[in-house]
Amino acid sequence: MKLSGLFVDPFLYSRMRIALIQAPVEDMYFTPQRSYPLGLTYLAAAVKDLPAEVNIIDLLSGHGRKTIPFPETYAPILPYLPYDRSPIRAFHSYYHFGADRKRIRQYFTKHSYDVCAISSNFYTYSEEVLKTAEIIRSVSPGSMIVVGGQNAGPEHELFTHSPHIDICIQGEGEIPFRELIKTLLKDKNNFDDIPGMWNAAKQRWNAQKKPENISFSPDSGKLPPEHYRIGGKAAIMLSTSRGCPMACRFCSIHKTFGTRIRLKSVETVIAEMQTSYKKGIRAFDIEDDNFTADRDHCINLLNAIADSFDDRIELYAMNGISAEHLDEEIIDLLKRAKFQSLNLSIATLSDSRRSSLNRLTDNEKFSRIAHYSAKKGLKLTGHFIAGLPGQDAEEILSTMRYLSERPLILGISPFYYIPGMNMQVPNIPHSCKEARLTRFWPADIFLSSAELITFFRLSAGSTI
Repeated sequence: MKLSGLFVDPFLYSRMRIALIQAPVEDMYFTPQRSYPLGLTYLAAAVKDLPAEVNIIDLLSGHGRKTIPFPETYAPILPYLPYDRSPIRAFHSYYHFGADRKRIRQYFTKHSYDVCAISSNFYTYSEEVLKTAEIIRSVSPGSMIVVGGQNAGPEHELFTHSPHIDICIQGEGEIPFRELIKTLLKDKNNFDDIPGMWNAAKQRWNAQKKPENISFSPDSGKLPPEHYRIGGKAAIMLSTSRGCPMACRFCSIHKTFGTRIRLKSVETVIAEMQTSYKKGIRAFDIEDDNFTADRDHCINLLNAIADSFDDRIELYAMNGISAEHLDEEIIDLLKRAKFQSLNLSIATLSDSRRSSLNRLTDNEKFSRIAHYSAKKGLKLTGHFIAGLPGQDAEEILSTMRYLSERPLILGISPFYYIPGMNMQVPNIPHSCKEARLTRFWPADIFLSSAELITFFRLSAGSTI
């Protein structure tokens, strides 16, 4: 159903109306292939059997973009970002991606909800979440506004201090969100026993509770496939596991999913894919942080995918695959299962730096994996981080030189700050907008914004 140009996914009808919302973003670039609201589809599944009408409202995908002025914080770097069409270039414009504020206001004026739950997965886009909450509050003051996702937790006081947000949920949201809705359906307002929830009255977070397994599947069948495409094909994201034991210091994913890997059964994954295939989906992006970490499970899954779908689908892992978990047999299976490309990360060539970051990557194995993957016809991107605290220009150039000598495309990620990361960052950004890749914010005194932009432009030139 289409209402005011926004997609609404109807589940069940009753007295409670729930909106699960993906907010717009503002930045110099946006990757449409990564916009699928996977987390919201799991929330929808978690409350599907309750007496409520549940709507997924995607304010980001399918709404285009609008050029807007740069934030003031970008002023220092604008002289280094001239508009040009050369292969070696950086960004040059700033956009609002998704439904504009007028449209959001019109929609929530016309359609009221008892609960509006907004997903926030990225610290740097916190202000867009706050603005969406503010708009909803202004036109629907009776709605309960909830914020959850990877960017909600003890380190993110922007949400717990906001007058427009009633409840925050940290960690995996299915159990606490379901308990919240059940409590509200009983007309109760005591949330002390709901795991992972910010207790405003007691000014503390309730303890989290993680599912023991991942036997449940997302409810994603009614999202419009025309809004989510990869390589021109209707696409969805998949999750085959949760948890990451690696504890890399530049990452905070373990705060959401924990350090113990929990696997979804192969049968459940295949059933999800088959259901989606019948609805026209032909591209699948596995978004796990470590879907290859359990070797036996990975081999069984890849064989099952290949046997079930032959040559009829394409597979991706855009969130990256760890080279340390790969070998020739798994690469052969990735190819057989119709993976189109691999994203591998070395972080940095420096052994000592990687050790200090808890990043377990062996340079020689990375090289072997890259060469064998290319030999099998897989397109490769070798990702690295530029601007880590304590990192100098020589270390970055050495990493770029190493990757350039391998059969892959350079994928640079300027270092950006995330609250809760387990590392010392001498120059912490003053605002969430400064903590984004495109701001090129220096982590310390060793590199300037201009130098980070130069490395970015050089890496962009490696794709030609």
